[in-house]
Amino acid sequence: MDAPNASRYPSTGPGSNPAGLAQASYSLALVAYLPWLVLFGWLSRVAWFLCDDAFISFRYVRNLLAGHGLVFNPGEYVEGYTNFLWILELAAIWGIFGIRPEHAAPWLSVVYTVGTVAVTLLWIARLPSLQSRRLTGWMALGLLCSSATFAVWTSAGGLETRQFTFFVVLAVVCLTLDRKGGGGLIAASLSLAAAELTRPEGLMLAGVCFFWFAAQLTLREGRISASTVRQTLLLTVPFIVIVLAHYLGRYAYYGEWLPNTYYAKHVRPWYESGFRYLGAAALETGLYLILPFSVYALLHRWRRHRDASYALVLLAVCAHMAYLLPIGGDLFEYRPLDFYWPLLALPAAQGVFLLGSKLTVLLGRLRLLPRPITACSITAIAIFLPAAVYANSVQAVLLFEATKMAWHVDRPHFEINQENAAWLLALPAMPAITSISNDLRDQTNDHWVGLRAAVHRRSAEEMISRWKPYEEMERGVIPAHAVIAHGALGKFYFLPHLRVFDTFGLTDATVARTPVTRPNSERIIAHDRFPTLQYLRQSGANLNISHPSMHHSETQVHVKFAARVGPELWLPFDSNDAQLATMILSGTDLDSAPPVAVLTSASRAVRFDAGISLLGFSFEQNRFLWLETSWETTSSLATDLKTSLRLYSAADEKIWANDHYLVTMDNRTTSRWDPNAQVPILNLVAIPPDTPPGQYELRLIVYDSQTLVPAAEVGVWQTEIELAQLEIH
Repeated sequence: MDAPNASRYPSTGPGSNPAGLAQASYSLALVAYLPWLVLFGWLSRVAWFLCDDAFISFRYVRNLLAGHGLVFNPGEYVEGYTNFLWILELAAIWGIFGIRPEHAAPWLSVVYTVGTVAVTLLWIARLPSLQSRRLTGWMALGLLCSSATFAVWTSAGGLETRQFTFFVVLAVVCLTLDRKGGGGLIAASLSLAAAELTRPEGLMLAGVCFFWFAAQLTLREGRISASTVRQTLLLTVPFIVIVLAHYLGRYAYYGEWLPNTYYAKHVRPWYESGFRYLGAAALETGLYLILPFSVYALLHRWRRHRDASYALVLLAVCAHMAYLLPIGGDLFEYRPLDFYWPLLALPAAQGVFLLGSKLTVLLGRLRLLPRPITACSITAIAIFLPAAVYANSVQAVLLFEATKMAWHVDRPHFEINQENAAWLLALPAMPAITSISNDLRDQTNDHWVGLRAAVHRRSAEEMISRWKPYEEMERGVIPAHAVIAHGALGKFYFLPHLRVFDTFGLTDATVARTPVTRPNSERIIAHDRFPTLQYLRQSGANLNISHPSMHHSETQVHVKFAARVGPELWLPFDSNDAQLATMILSGTDLDSAPPVAVLTSASRAVRFDAGISLLGFSFEQNRFLWLETSWETTSSLATDLKTSLRLYSAADEKIWANDHYLVTMDNRTTSRWDPNAQVPILNLVAIPPDTPPGQYELRLIVYDSQTLVPAAEVGVWQTEIELAQLEIH
């Protein structure tokens, strides 16, 4: 049964002023909507963040403007991004207005957020046959603006998320408002094309829109008519032309039909993670309420008006969920689901109103409601308010709890409990809902699935504060043949001239196709690919850089070398290439080491009881004296080992010492080494300039970095190993 007929309670009569009433109606709507918009602005401010992943795209922008093309490393044509249109926009903003992408991207996302809300309001104002439009619109805007999940992606972390949402929502609204072959179909087609240029899944959603459009036309007319074909072509042809051009351009430029990131991230179906991810989303974002309300509204509109507008929304959402299930979710908290909320807000709000209407009629039959229209509104609001609380309060609590997180926490588990949300747990059924969501969140976080925006924000803040000083470094300090192997690519936006070998494969086509053997239970989403040892060596990786330091005393905590690259800026680094290390250190304000002569050196290998062996070593003398060692672990180690190099005089007095981790060029310490694989390590023997001439002995100690317990040579059971006798002239 429908809502009571509004004509029974006329609001106008003889002498009334319809224009004035309309103006008053708009003013009233603005006043009613304003609190929701203020709430949304506040939540968006709390959730504002940048993520380090965005800086991968920013480096593509930088190289494009520098004339190198859309590449991560100049000369290497690999599509390590999936947001072509977003990158072009950021490049245009930087090139024309001089606004760097890390500053432009969040505010560009805000522009698309405003556009998304505006298009949603347009849909509310124009959708035919919408009962109690003002109240339904107020509830729809309330569901959207009180969503902490939607607020999180206002700044989008610098990513293209909200742009994609805008184009998808715009396409759906154009399709549902214009079905007569007018400009709305062309606008929808262009919007879907822009969505595909922004995110790859835009192609799938476009297919859903095309199917829905052709199906509802056929059902309406009862046959496939010439009009149906003409309108369908009007919708599809612009999209096909643009997207086909994009694919052909990609293949011509990169030699691949799909982005390299597809091969890097797609391993095998991961349904268990996908179910956990969507299950957590359903409980935390209220999908378990929003979807049933939307289905109810769809059934009503179809039964009463043969209107399938909401069917398009539900088809898009369900198809996208089916797409996410085998992928296993996403690294970020509900980022792929962002377009759900503006699309579902109106159907869910209408479902709430219709349910209120049903309840109003039932109470009216009992003669408890003298004015059905007023009672209908009150009943709908009485249903809406608790529904909004149940739909959005869990995410709101998680948003504010995440902001209290300690500075550096790896994969934190945010738990809703009596200490942080006693009021929420006092609501009926909330203890069970939050308990299940806590468990699902813990399980997904263990695989880096659905990490909170606050985690990414703090990671990016730390990255920017630590690595941005490198932009002040003069070009040429790092030689052109230097190669760093690393998986965290965002930081290298600040080192645009350094060639980076991506160990996760986003920007390396070979690594992206390396088989993944570990089971799903051990996977880390989007971080499953690793290069083989042979390919890692072929990459030429010969450098490992740490974040810069202001003082030399801070540099050698995890690395062995440090070069002065600015008045108060030091470059800490490792290398297994003596010539490269010498070139970097040549500009450093260091006194030359005195000449030395190697008198004797041990030719035997040294096997330690910690499960590691020194296979051999040699010296190289240029401006500096370098010790090159070769290591091997016999099995997977549970701890990270360090070495201590020490120089003693003939009187057994320690002249110099240097402690450092045993670390590879791709930044792997001994607990992550491949067993039985030779690992070269380079050390600078930095003999103090004022060391008097004479005989000296170079010794080595290997010890546990946590317990500081030294390892002993097997069979000899000595912890301090003599490496060489040196004579200093």
